[in-house]
Amino acid sequence: MEIYKKLLEARLSISAKKVKKDGTNTFSNYDYFTPVLVAALTSDVCKEFNLLSLFSLKKDEHGYYGELIIVNIDAPKEQIVTQMRTEKPSITATNNAQQMGGCETYTKRYMLMSAFGIADNSLDFDGHDNTKSQPIEKQKFKKEVSEWLSEEGFKDAMCMSNVEELRGFLKEWITAPKGMKKEYKDKITEHGKMLAL
Repeated sequence: MEIYKKLLEARLSISAKKVKKDGTNTFSNYDYFTPVLVAALTSDVCKEFNLLSLFSLKKDEHGYYGELIIVNIDAPKEQIVTQMRTEKPSITATNNAQQMGGCETYTKRYMLMSAFGIADNSLDFDGHDNTKSQPIEKQKFKKEVSEWLSEEGFKDAMCMSNVEELRGFLKEWITAPKGMKKEYKDKITEHGKMLAL
């Protein structure tokens, strides 16, 4: 079918552009393709190769999933249909409609990236050197932070407070002597509780 040839050409066209990631996550220190950039790239190649992409968010007995249909405008019966499971995020201080909007935006972005071959190597675990063992203190810190993240007070602090301020607390916590770590944990937890009032 002609649609597969068109999709291949669309992928090659995007790949040839050497697009630079336009978003930065300052908290985790990585760059990414924003939903706006992905939409622009894919819309441009769809126009160029006479394709149309249609996205919808659906739900069945297993939960939410995104469905992406790519249509050959020159022969509308030629379609490529893909699906991807997703979940509604739990974001503090938002209503259900906002959470579903976030779910739709990010599911659509990842499905378009997959369909049109927009690779994000920062999400590839094989792109990092996993052979070197981490120092024990660093491993312990990661474990403690993971446990921390499951505590409701810290989740609230992460979602509702000034990220720069929390980052400062965390930096101090990482470098603090062992006896001081609980003090910083308590500060951040208390900070989160105050903001939640």
